[in-house]
Amino acid sequence: MLALGFQAAVVAVLLMLSICFTVMFERKTPELGDVTERVRYHLGLPSIPFVLGVVALLVVLALLAAGISRFPKRWVLVALLAYVTIMQIIWITSLGLTTYRYPDSWSLMDAADTLLKGNLNQFSPEFCPPGATEATCISRGNPSAYTYLSYYPFQSGPMLWYLLIFALFGVKNVFAFQIVSALAITALVAVLWRLGTHLGLEAVGYGAFTVLVATCAPLLMFAAFVYPNAVGFFITIAGAAVVAEAFHMKKVWTSGLTIVAGFLICGIGIVFKSTYQIVILAAILAVIFAVWRNRRLWQLIVAFASAGGAFVISKLPVSLVQHWTGQDFGKGMPMISWIALGLGEPGNAPAGWWSRFALDAFEKTGNDYAQQVQISTGFVKDRLAELLGNPSEGLRFFTAKLASEWAEPTFMTSLYSELGDSSNHFSGLASFLLVGRGSNILLRYENVAQTVMYLLAFIGLVALTRAVFRSRNEEGNADKVFVQVLLCASFLGGFLCYVLWEAKGIYTLPFYLLLIPMAAYGIQTMVAWSRGVYRRRFAARPAAVRGTVISENSHESEA
Repeated sequence: MLALGFQAAVVAVLLMLSICFTVMFERKTPELGDVTERVRYHLGLPSIPFVLGVVALLVVLALLAAGISRFPKRWVLVALLAYVTIMQIIWITSLGLTTYRYPDSWSLMDAADTLLKGNLNQFSPEFCPPGATEATCISRGNPSAYTYLSYYPFQSGPMLWYLLIFALFGVKNVFAFQIVSALAITALVAVLWRLGTHLGLEAVGYGAFTVLVATCAPLLMFAAFVYPNAVGFFITIAGAAVVAEAFHMKKVWTSGLTIVAGFLICGIGIVFKSTYQIVILAAILAVIFAVWRNRRLWQLIVAFASAGGAFVISKLPVSLVQHWTGQDFGKGMPMISWIALGLGEPGNAPAGWWSRFALDAFEKTGNDYAQQVQISTGFVKDRLAELLGNPSEGLRFFTAKLASEWAEPTFMTSLYSELGDSSNHFSGLASFLLVGRGSNILLRYENVAQTVMYLLAFIGLVALTRAVFRSRNEEGNADKVFVQVLLCASFLGGFLCYVLWEAKGIYTLPFYLLLIPMAAYGIQTMVAWSRGVYRRRFAARPAAVRGTVISENSHESEA
């Protein structure tokens, strides 16, 4: 209950940031592909059109939710999944990307291509080391596979995902990668729908979930990002959802095996994006609360052992790739480096985003892990002392950081949709929505929709906190407790991680999507409240007036 209250407070802060800030990326030129990660912060009181837009969208969402609730739930889900899939395919097809220039994606695609072609010599430390002046190395434009994985050994897992896609659909097939990501996002919607069942969504709640997903532009554009974030998040959340199913199973062996399977699936998910270990930690916490409710202590023991197995799985790709290539990538950059990045303020990006600080420390020390730890630890201590010693500067820094992560309306999905070469030169829909007249309309809509999502999630969290308080002495419903804690702890874990960690909007987007079931619960609460108000007012009318209304309605029916 306290965690739900804390999440409500965090969402309230994000709501205020969304209302007061609009963060926009700067462009070098109006041409597609010339967008930068420099941002402009538009700070001020909300305009009248913005306020009217928020009110109008709230009303429309509530009415649509009430209307959709009249249809069979199964068919609504089928229609929603078909819609999400089709809309993503339309967007990906309109982009027509044949190459992709996001640096990490480029390096991982190059490494996967190298392995597929059997060019293991390019995984040698002698192949194009940092500072190499050979024309071949300069023309590459990105570090060699060995150099890149020496920086980031944990990227061995994501690299294997590129390798799998390219082995199935062709080398550097960007379109196939995006389509698979789109299918993963559609599946993620189905998983969140199922989690909504445990959360307590009813017919109106499912209607609300449907319209919130259908109108969430960042979700529908997410698959354009050629990186395994979407796939990793879907697999990890799906594993956690499998664990949730174990808590309403009666048979011990069935429940135990389901918990094991769920955590092992989570382990596969974090292979492709290690940050989603946050979800596994949230699932462990959720198990503790669920076991507290149902008193089946053995489930906790199984969960801890299975979670340990999940973390073991996540380490396997590094060993596999090192064995395959015959190389040792070392430890890479220490974890404290990412906190140092998160507390930095690069000149070409917002506060707390990526900079060369960690790379410079890596190269300066010759990949000496202990010295890197010393450099980053010293920076973190000095930086925290500076921010704490100057509260106004600390407030400015963290406000700018959080606003860039959570109050940028597109969550960078528009930016990452144009980082590549297009087979159709971004004509038609892509050009219209990215740089044409539609771009401003889309941005304004996403700005309003983001605020509405935070507002509805806040309402849903307050209502859910009240419901949990009222049922605190009830027994059973361990699966419901598990899902409540899972969604709450996962979101809070993501938020708190990115307060200090290096981050950007595309990284926070998956955790933002976890608010959709909560926001649907918010609409469900609003509709129930408005119907209750209507019934009370109707009941409060004098009997003669009610009789007149009923009589008039009867005559109309007869006519």
